[in-house]
Amino acid sequence: MATAAHAVPACVARVPARRASARSVRCSADMPGSSLRLVAVDMDGTLLKPDSTISDDTVDTLRRVHASGAVVCVASGRPAATIRRYASQIGLGPIPAVCFNGACAMLLDGDNPENDVVWHVEVMSREVVSLVLDVAETLDLPVQYCLPDVSVTAPVNAKQKQLMDQFDALVGPEGGTTRVATLRPKADSDDSDAWPFPPPLKLIIITGSPSRAEKVAEQARLTLPQSTCHIIAAEVHVEFLMPGVDKASGLRAAGKALGVELESCVAFGDANNDVEMLRACGLSFAMPNGRESAIKAADLVCRDDNENDGVAKELETLLAGGAFRAEAEAPATAQAGLGLMNYFE
Repeated sequence: MATAAHAVPACVARVPARRASARSVRCSADMPGSSLRLVAVDMDGTLLKPDSTISDDTVDTLRRVHASGAVVCVASGRPAATIRRYASQIGLGPIPAVCFNGACAMLLDGDNPENDVVWHVEVMSREVVSLVLDVAETLDLPVQYCLPDVSVTAPVNAKQKQLMDQFDALVGPEGGTTRVATLRPKADSDDSDAWPFPPPLKLIIITGSPSRAEKVAEQARLTLPQSTCHIIAAEVHVEFLMPGVDKASGLRAAGKALGVELESCVAFGDANNDVEMLRACGLSFAMPNGRESAIKAADLVCRDDNENDGVAKELETLLAGGAFRAEAEAPATAQAGLGLMNYFE
């Protein structure tokens, strides 16, 4: 079991929310002075450049934010394994991470998984898993079954295999999906032990295109209402989680462990899966090239996009304005937790 401590500002003032309802790029220079304690930043399309890298300038800015007394947290739909190399590059030691679109909140060590601390996990029910698999089978689309340390899939034809290969190429070298014979339990068995894998943190139906993802999400909602499943249309896929599980719920779990309320957090995002987080935080920015849903949910729009270090530029403005300056600093000890795999033993 591991523990961790983070220095965070002791005094925090809520930043008044100003919801943006149009695609207008607004400057953050006139934002009221405040003390923010937590920075929550999405990765793909937000922190990462289009080539899936983080610039040296952005890394330097994140380190200066950390040095000011605020906590830097990544909030992503990615599994923990595909975030780790970025955490190592940022170089702040173990950092809070919201993974799997909120199904896991943890302290992630960029260099040694044995030092990870998990604060919260939300796995899917077997009933909902069966329903999602039925939807995918009807649509003849492959499913990625996301476990803490590995993702598995069982494509049944050449079309599904090609879609999975394309998706794996997008995710990166750590995100390869293991091919298995089946995701379903043994035939004619109601025993939970008959399932070949533990309950997943989330399921993903691979569609191959954004337009197809939106259509599949609409079809899935006819079978799986909001009370049954949280459905997110993403880039080339549709994600399925339990109701109420999203980046905001994951960030609340991380904040609880750190002793930080979301009113004291500034969030950055660009997509449908960022909407709840952008609405929940005291201050939020959407990327100018992001989804309309994210722009409408955010208080402000970054003046530049992810290709041109848009997040870093807004953080620089906040730093210059003293937004992270605390009247007094006091260490907050994160609650101890288990390693990610301990939840499934």
